[in-house]
Amino acid sequence: MRIAKLCAIGAGALCLMNGSGALARQDLQLTVYPLGYYSDSLTAPGYAEARSAVFKTPGNVSVIPAKAFQQTRAQTMKDVLATVPGILAQPRYGEEVRLSIRGSGLSRGFHLRGITLLQDGVPINLADGSGDFQEIDPLIAQHLEVYRGGNALRYGAASLGGAVNIVTPTATTRPGTILRMEGGSFGTLRLHASAAEDFGDSDAFVAATRSLSDNFRPQSRQNNLRFSGNIGHKFNDSAETRFYMGWSDLEQEVPGTISRFDALHHPETVPVINITNRYARDIRSVRVSNKTAFCLDSGLTATAGVYANRKSLYHPIFQVIDQDSLDLGGFARIEGERMVLGVNVSGNRNDAKRFVNNGGKRGALTADSDQKAKNLELYAERRFPLGGDLSFIAGTQAFLSWRDYDDRLTPAASDDALYRAFNPKIGLLYSPHDGLQIFGNIARSAEPPTFGELVQAPVVGFVPLDEQKAVTAEIGTRARQEKFALEAALYRAWVRDELLQFTTGPGIPASTYNADKTIHQGLEIGLGVDVTRRVRANLSYTLNDFFFDGDAQYGDNDLAGAPPHQLRAALRYEDPSGWFAEPNIEWVPQAPKVDYANTLEADEYAVLNLSAGADIGRGMKVFLDGRNLLDRRYIATFSTIGDARTTNNNVFYPGDARAVFAGISVRF
Repeated sequence: MRIAKLCAIGAGALCLMNGSGALARQDLQLTVYPLGYYSDSLTAPGYAEARSAVFKTPGNVSVIPAKAFQQTRAQTMKDVLATVPGILAQPRYGEEVRLSIRGSGLSRGFHLRGITLLQDGVPINLADGSGDFQEIDPLIAQHLEVYRGGNALRYGAASLGGAVNIVTPTATTRPGTILRMEGGSFGTLRLHASAAEDFGDSDAFVAATRSLSDNFRPQSRQNNLRFSGNIGHKFNDSAETRFYMGWSDLEQEVPGTISRFDALHHPETVPVINITNRYARDIRSVRVSNKTAFCLDSGLTATAGVYANRKSLYHPIFQVIDQDSLDLGGFARIEGERMVLGVNVSGNRNDAKRFVNNGGKRGALTADSDQKAKNLELYAERRFPLGGDLSFIAGTQAFLSWRDYDDRLTPAASDDALYRAFNPKIGLLYSPHDGLQIFGNIARSAEPPTFGELVQAPVVGFVPLDEQKAVTAEIGTRARQEKFALEAALYRAWVRDELLQFTTGPGIPASTYNADKTIHQGLEIGLGVDVTRRVRANLSYTLNDFFFDGDAQYGDNDLAGAPPHQLRAALRYEDPSGWFAEPNIEWVPQAPKVDYANTLEADEYAVLNLSAGADIGRGMKVFLDGRNLLDRRYIATFSTIGDARTTNNNVFYPGDARAVFAGISVRF
């Protein structure tokens, strides 16, 4: 029944596309925004070039230009990815967001897993696969590229979720100086400045952002400072190098989870322990990298780079987690119109300690370990024209991933493990018109466990976890005519040994186990229609159907964590004089399951938002952004649990109350 219903919905989406009329002869563009800057840079492509490149993929990919969120309060990954179907981005507190693509890391209650996060093609994740996207400043994004599942092979990623690449500007793609100031509800204040200069053969871009906010709930104050920049030099038309640097100082209090009743009726409730022990998550990081590209005589482009990430995490929760890590890595890639061949190497050393939490300060030492992760990834993809407008694409990725754990307090608990996988992919891409593509692919993925999953007290040594494996089949289309744009994809993933987590206690990272067999399937639809010359309707819909497949304990129960349906609808009016208004609704019509036993649900909800802005001349723009205007009390997200009948149920994060933000930017 599940698969039949899914196919029926998918067929309806494809019929909608086919019935849209003759498609115009023009470049395929699935957003309603202008193409933006082209760039002749080998190391930093513009939005239009990136869009053209990723749409050669036989699968569902998205490119989101900065204009999609520039005139809003773009504070978190939820804000910048709100319009993208297939993504579950739910705010926990402050800038902390639960991010999942096609159910990746669905039950992960801390950090990020199952998605490769990159900035300018350089990994932000730690080498063990975990990550913190708070280090990214959304205001420095030129555009974002979203590669779902096996479609991330371009960067050597082969995970269930895929990859998100945040591309930063250069003097070519965002010239001039920008000053921006915004503020509003919950004591929010953000100041931003960026400057870019073209010196002929060289160019430079720098940006800094300071963010202050008390946020909606007590014990959720944040004080963040970020700096980013890049310097490029063109040796000639065939060779170019670019250096990147990022620095972050992030201070974030942690309000914690509460009961379902309190989340819906007393959402400002905060557990006393979070206040007395000053729960927080403070990150300080420095990232530097270089990327150099050469044009080869054969028409191919060779790109190579190195990077280093230094990161400190001070995280008082149930205990004080105190970690200092260093990531080093390098990559090389040769690509052309019909092929890509690459290698990634990365390594991480993490000095991980835990202490008794005495009012947010370090008490007695409880854990002391040296965690090392190393990875080697090889990948290749080749396009074979089959005649006419049809192409066959074949690719593969293979990896070796080492985990080494040295327990300084209990040497007998030291352990090591080696994970390996071979992940092939095949696909078809049919492009009968410049404005229409139909695609399909089958890809294998594999994800080794992170240290947060391998090391679980009181288990001595590693928890015996296998890597998570999946085979995903996908079909879909992307189409564009003068007044109509559509992207739609239907997928089904057969997952083995899915890494699932469940909460063991308030504020305590979850336990992890391998499920036997699970199914992830769904539908992703993005639709834009010009209602009139000045009004455009946009719709983003995601169907999430994730469930156990004959599990010994949970049978065919739904997987906890994701709402079955997500819908975002917006109506945008743009006046020729330079102002716009856009009301939008975020709707979850069916409550998601909270526990794997399916005895507890969160809540369905609908939230009304409104954004508006105007170009007032002389390079000045203003905006107004209203969130949850009807002041709906709802549950934004939660931590998953095994069985709500036998487990503590204080796992809910309430959504923010009504809020209004305003800002002004000046460009000169």
